[in-house]
Amino acid sequence: MGKLKSMPMLLGSADPLGFIQYLPAMSIRSELDAGIHIQGNDQGHNLVSAYGVPLYGVTHLLGIFSVFNPTHYSRLRFTTGVPGRNRLGGNIDMVLPETVPEAFEGELSAGLLSAQGTLRVPLGKKGGVFISARRSYINLLYGPFLKVEGNPIHYGFTDANVTAYWTPGKRDRIWLDAYFGNDSMDGGSPMYDLDATWNWGNAMAAVHWEHILKDFGTLDQHFYVTGYQTRLDALWSDLHAIMPSRLITGAYKAGWKKGRWTAGLESALHFARPQSPEVEGGYTLTFKPQPRQIGWENTLLVRYDLPLGPVNADIGLKGSLYLSPERKLYAGADPDICIRADVHPGGRVEARVGIQHQYLFQTGMTDLGFPLEFWFLAGSLSSPQTSLGGSVTYQLDCFEGEFSLKAEAYYRQLWNQVEYKGTLLDIINGSYDLETALLKGRGRAFGLNISIHKNFGALTGWVSYAWGRSLRSFDNPDYPGEYPSSHERIHEADAVVSYETGRWSFSGTMVFASGNPYTAPEHLYLMGQQLVAQYGPHNGRRMAPYFRVDLSASFYFHKGPRLENGLNLSLYNATGSKNELYYRLYYGKEDGLKESFSYAPVDITLRFLPSISYFHRF
Repeated sequence: MGKLKSMPMLLGSADPLGFIQYLPAMSIRSELDAGIHIQGNDQGHNLVSAYGVPLYGVTHLLGIFSVFNPTHYSRLRFTTGVPGRNRLGGNIDMVLPETVPEAFEGELSAGLLSAQGTLRVPLGKKGGVFISARRSYINLLYGPFLKVEGNPIHYGFTDANVTAYWTPGKRDRIWLDAYFGNDSMDGGSPMYDLDATWNWGNAMAAVHWEHILKDFGTLDQHFYVTGYQTRLDALWSDLHAIMPSRLITGAYKAGWKKGRWTAGLESALHFARPQSPEVEGGYTLTFKPQPRQIGWENTLLVRYDLPLGPVNADIGLKGSLYLSPERKLYAGADPDICIRADVHPGGRVEARVGIQHQYLFQTGMTDLGFPLEFWFLAGSLSSPQTSLGGSVTYQLDCFEGEFSLKAEAYYRQLWNQVEYKGTLLDIINGSYDLETALLKGRGRAFGLNISIHKNFGALTGWVSYAWGRSLRSFDNPDYPGEYPSSHERIHEADAVVSYETGRWSFSGTMVFASGNPYTAPEHLYLMGQQLVAQYGPHNGRRMAPYFRVDLSASFYFHKGPRLENGLNLSLYNATGSKNELYYRLYYGKEDGLKESFSYAPVDITLRFLPSISYFHRF
C-alpha cells in the first residue's frame, strides 16, 4: 500500500484496485464498467475481500473508485487463484491495520470530485481505532458535461470504515471491523425511452481473533456478516418498473497453521434475492416472481508444504458440502498442487494445477455497463460452477532485485457457466423470465502474460503485455459453436511509470486494449411503426480498441516523517480518446421524410477529466 503514494493519484486518490488493474493478469476497466476480470474469468468468479471477508459490488461507477479507502488498510494481497475458498478466479484481499498507532494521526485529501480522510486514534498502548470516510460530489463541477447520449447523469457515493484493533497480550490480536457504502445515480436512456434511478450499496461487520497456541501453532477465527443490494426504478410514460436484488452472507471461518501444515474450515449461510421485476402502470404486466433463496456452504481444507531438495511441493485438498435452496446436497473434492523450483540465482519456476468449485453466481444486464449485476445461488437455476486448470510461471530478479521479469501461461476449463441475454425490453414487453434469460454452458480461458518491473529508485513502474482468450459455448440450439465472453480482450498492453525528484512526484499510466465483443444486427426492418432487428452471431463483432493515458503530478509543501502536505494535479484520459461504451440502434428521419437507420457506438460526453486536490498527513 505504501507504493500507492508514488502512483497516479487520479482525481486526487490513488485507488488500490485501480493500481493492480494494470497488472498483466487483469483486464482494464473502462468507463461505466466496473468489472474485475482476472485471466479470463467472469467478475463473479473472484473473491474480493477485507481481511478474508467477502465484499460484493466492490467498485463505484465509472470504474475509477473502488470501495476501498486506500489510507485505511495496511497491505494488499493479490493472487490469480483462490485454492482455499470456493471461487474459480483470483483473490484481492485488503489487510486491516496491524500496528497500534503511537499518537493521534490522520490523512486527509479534498479535490474537485471527492473528499476522503482517515483518523488513527490510540487507546492506550494495546489498542487503537481507525476511522475512514469518503464522499463524492462529481456533479458539483462536472454535472453539465457528464452525459451519455446527450442525457445528463447525476451520481454520488458515500462510504465509511471503522476498525478497532486490540492486542490484549503477546499471543492475541483482535479486530472489530465494519464497512458501509452507498451509490446513487439517475439518468435516462433514449434507447428505451426511460428515466431511471439506480441505488446500490454494501455493508459488512466482522470480528477477527488471532491466537498463538503455545506449542500448537497459530489459530485465527473470523465471524462476519456481509451483504450487497441493488434497486432499479425505471419510469416510462405509463409504466413504473422496480428491480430489486440482494445477497447476504453470515459465516464462521477458522484457520490453523503450524510448521508446514495448514488447515481451515468455513461455514457460510447465504440469503439471496435474485433480480425479480415488479411493474405498476396503465396496463398490467405479470412476471413469474423469483423466490428468495437460502443456501448453506461448508468447506474443509488441509495443506502441506513438502520440501523435495531444490523443489518445493505445496499440496492441498479442499472438500465442500453445499445445501441448495431446494434442499439438494452437492459435494465437491478439490485437490491442487503447486511445485516451485529455483532454477538459477534470481530465477524461479512455478507450476500449479487444481480443481475448483463455486456455489455463487453473478450475472445481469452487463451490455449496458451499469451496476445492475445480481447474485443467485446454485440449485434449480444452475448446477455449481467447476473449473479444472493450471498455470506455469517464470520469474527472474536481476541487478540485486531492482528489475524483475515475469511470464505466466495459463489454461482452464469451465463448466456450468451462465451469461445473461435479457434486456430492459423484456420488462416493457412483459416477457421477463430469469430462467429463460440465462444462457448456460461451458467455457475455456487461456493466455500468456509478460511484464517487466523496475522495483525501486527514483524511477519505478512496469510495462506489460497480455494475450488471452475467454470463450463460451452454450447448451442452446440458437447459439451454436463457441463465442467470446462479453468481457474478453484478446490483447492488452499497459504501462505504469512514477518518478520522484525533490518535492515533485510525477506519474502516468497507459493502456491499449482490444475492444470488447458485442452482438450486432445483420438486417433491420420497419414493420408498421416498429423497428425490428435480426441479429447476427452472439458477440460476433468487436468495439474499437480501447486507449487511455492518465497523468498525475504532486508537489509537496512539506515532506517529513510526521507531517506531509501538498497539491496533486491529475488528468484522466489526457489524450481525449473517444472510447466506445456500447452499441445501440438509431432511427430518425432526414428532412422529415426519409427514414434512416444505424447501429452505432455510444461514448461518454466527458472525455477529459482534470482534477486538483489538496492532501495532508499529520
